[in-house]
Amino acid sequence: MASSSVIAKQSTYNVVTTDLSSSIEKIQDYKSLDLEPFEKSPVWSDEYLSQLNIQRRPFDFQIELIQSVINSGNSIVSLRTGAGKTYIAALLIKYYYMKKRKEKDEQFLTFFFVPHRSIRDQQVTAIRDVGDLRVMACDDNSTANEFVQYSHIVVCTPQKFLNCLIDKTILLNQIDLLIFDECHNCIGNHPYSKIMEQYLVYHQLEHQPKIIGLTASCGTKLTNPKLVLEELSDVEKRRNNALNKLYELCATLNCHNVVTVKKEEHIEELNKKIHRPIDDQILAVQSMSFDQYIKKLEEVIKSLLSYIGSKCSPSIDVSTDEQQLGQEKNNAEIKNNFTNVILIKYMIMFVKRLDALTDLPLKSIINDIIKKIDLFYNKKETPIEIETEIHHYCLQIVNSIVDRLKESEYYLTNPKLDFLTKKLQELIKQRDNARGLILVSRTLYAKLMFDYFNEREDIKNIIKPCWLVGQNGVDYQNSLSEQDEALKNFRKGLSNVLIATDIVQEGLDVPECSFVIRYEFVSNEIGTVQSRGRARAEKSSFFLVVDEGSKNHIKEMTTRLKELEMLEALNSWQQISPDQLKLNLQKVQNGIINQWRAEAELKQIIESNLADSQSIDGKVSCRSCDHYLGQLSWMRKRNNSYFIRQQQLTERIEIDCFSEERIFKEIQVKGKVLCGNRKCREDIGAAQKFTDRPDILEICALTCKKLKFSFKDLHGNYHISMFQKWADVRFKIHELEPPMSTNTLPVRQ
Repeated sequence: MASSSVIAKQSTYNVVTTDLSSSIEKIQDYKSLDLEPFEKSPVWSDEYLSQLNIQRRPFDFQIELIQSVINSGNSIVSLRTGAGKTYIAALLIKYYYMKKRKEKDEQFLTFFFVPHRSIRDQQVTAIRDVGDLRVMACDDNSTANEFVQYSHIVVCTPQKFLNCLIDKTILLNQIDLLIFDECHNCIGNHPYSKIMEQYLVYHQLEHQPKIIGLTASCGTKLTNPKLVLEELSDVEKRRNNALNKLYELCATLNCHNVVTVKKEEHIEELNKKIHRPIDDQILAVQSMSFDQYIKKLEEVIKSLLSYIGSKCSPSIDVSTDEQQLGQEKNNAEIKNNFTNVILIKYMIMFVKRLDALTDLPLKSIINDIIKKIDLFYNKKETPIEIETEIHHYCLQIVNSIVDRLKESEYYLTNPKLDFLTKKLQELIKQRDNARGLILVSRTLYAKLMFDYFNEREDIKNIIKPCWLVGQNGVDYQNSLSEQDEALKNFRKGLSNVLIATDIVQEGLDVPECSFVIRYEFVSNEIGTVQSRGRARAEKSSFFLVVDEGSKNHIKEMTTRLKELEMLEALNSWQQISPDQLKLNLQKVQNGIINQWRAEAELKQIIESNLADSQSIDGKVSCRSCDHYLGQLSWMRKRNNSYFIRQQQLTERIEIDCFSEERIFKEIQVKGKVLCGNRKCREDIGAAQKFTDRPDILEICALTCKKLKFSFKDLHGNYHISMFQKWADVRFKIHELEPPMSTNTLPVRQ
């Protein structure tokens, strides 16, 4: 990712800025351009950069990587976070654009893929920086093919592009270049992998687009936890495993090389210009011995879990495993056990707060529990009897211990949080304009820690927090405007501590930080590399605050071995001859292609046995309560919307209208669609209208993971199916019918 802070340090010269909204290009004569210095010269003069309308001088290490890609063909650029991968990609796009204009003067098209839509706009801005290119962002309510005719570069999520590729509204032979940002995601069923499956299996054309992958960490992803430590502690096994994973990534992306900075003087420049933390530590805190009040709260939560579990039918044994409870909830949904679905939601909420006892203040946890209990209950108009009993009982028990808990020295704080607060004060006082990140695992932590720092009067003039989480958090969410506001305040210095989930770990443009602290948060080796890369101010610090000997402590030790594994793999890669690399990659790629073909054949067999939704005797229901919503045959789709017309659902749903309707291109959103069962009222979709289809009245765009599908197969057997995404459904849903034509003139033959 190209950091604005990094690029700002690069020297500029007196060149008139190109108007990005204009189709007029600064470069007028492409035929006479000399591209040889771009391809071969280690130094680009100011005069040469001016001729190419490149207003920001790239670093020498960036020029080395650009020329390595040009010489290697399809490549993965492996470069630390903040060192300007997006800027390198933008210059490469411009090179291939100028080259094509010089040789053929034909239309040029690049697709730049971002794994998260939250970083889409910032990448558009970074790419536009090189001038002369029309760069467009494919927004949430557009399809990628809409931008092909008028753009040189389309920035979009991979799923947007994949949809068009499958629908054949975009063809690969139209495209010159594909750029995969954060390309280490190209594994498993990720849309990156699905795009490459289309590229390698179904579109084997004479002309295929070039491919460039961008990553700060290629990743090695050992998947068998029992073998992780064994493999990582064995140097030979570790090296071979990492190299095999690197081959797999390159083969999947059809890349021939992984390019890194090799020249000693450029490595020195990279280290000088793009700072790394000088203080990188795991701060293992001694687990505090629970005082009687904290023990009491733990006992109360476990007793409530036992009580709620006993009220389930059938009863559920006490479990503090969130994943296991999630499976119990899924089973209850399949069996139409509405009582258990409701009660397990309470149990999952309590388990999450139980996990936070050693990390957050008692007051924060208690207040959050009370808030959630009320939120669950008050959402329903007429809750079922057992939920009323559970709600009242839980509130009574929790409130009964509040006064006793107030006597605890840890009611308003927490020993680990005290340690973090002291460390923050120390880091902020060390330098002027200090600012940093605190990375946490849950939205719950981000919000409650923000509240905690805000409420402490003794640190108000030192620690000025803001918080940032995604739009789809389970406990707390930030809208896009709230995310923008938090980042804006952080950039301006109005806040000096940004508490965030891993939304900032991959890609989001956060200003350079003088410290990054992960608070009980360990993801994987890729996450460690990316979060460390956020601490890129001079003499910065990078810490993990964790309970000594905890699961996270052990996991971090493993993660750091995996980091070593990645470096060893890259070093080994450089020692293999190009011919041997090509041979090895081809062998691995053949295996991947054969696997894709086998999976496609199996999928085709399954789909051939699927009945058309029009002919299925089936129904659509609320997943939580099994409330009947409509017939399966009523379902229609248009672009990415799957819906039933509102007039067909009027008596089975409720509309929670927004104070002001929202417009997204051709879609007008009126409000939320709620399950019509007053004992449930689950949010199941959105009330919308297509502004470009006045013949269609309001529709209910439904959320797949909130629905249940029941149908009879051809043999008369009933089946219940539930899916997370519409792309996974095992029956055919018809496209919305085209509008009836009012033109009665005969069609000309």
